[in-house]
Amino acid sequence: MVNADMWALYEQHVSRTRLLHYLDAAAGDRGSAIELYDWSVRVSAEWWWALGHLEVALRNAIDKTLMLRHLKHGREGHWIFDHERELGRDAGKGAHRHAFPYADVAVAIERVRRNGKSVDAGQIISETSFGFWHQLVSRRQMFLWPDLANAFPGMPGRNQSLVSARVTRLRDLRNRVGHHHRIWALDLDRRLADLRDVATFIDPRLWTLLEAGSNLPELLRDRPLPSES
Repeated sequence: MVNADMWALYEQHVSRTRLLHYLDAAAGDRGSAIELYDWSVRVSAEWWWALGHLEVALRNAIDKTLMLRHLKHGREGHWIFDHERELGRDAGKGAHRHAFPYADVAVAIERVRRNGKSVDAGQIISETSFGFWHQLVSRRQMFLWPDLANAFPGMPGRNQSLVSARVTRLRDLRNRVGHHHRIWALDLDRRLADLRDVATFIDPRLWTLLEAGSNLPELLRDRPLPSES
């Protein structure tokens, strides 16, 4: 049972508008609404831990693979600088104006400079968004896939959509978690399967690490309300 003072405190610091979504889901019961809100915060924190590990592993796997591709073509420097303009360096001009990935690299370079760091490949990669790596495994950059598939040695076959679809869903979840949006109505069991699959595609041992360090399965079993697919 939640007393009036506790509810008022939540309204003050969480906001009445935000709590209304939880109150509606809890059929007007304030205690259940707060339980759902607290559970959502806890499970989001667990997701952030797991997705953080996955994001770093994903970008490292892609970086290593694209660097091998770069060297295979006899190119100098690092692929992230895109000297061949494959990723859309002229993003605002002509036929390349819709090419998305290089715009993300430009933003990352600006962040590195703003932070007073050396503009090297490692610093740039550390500043890129999850969206950049998502785009690299999307159909938009399908020309990379014959080589990029090698970043996922644990994947059955070489079907690009197996990776892209899962990374798309995990990116959406990451954005919702990062902005503290409610996630309790999502099919989080399926997202956990996506996490397992992508981690296993990269390296089965990565999934072992994530599984051992996460409380997500327990939290999902203890969710206050059922999920909606």
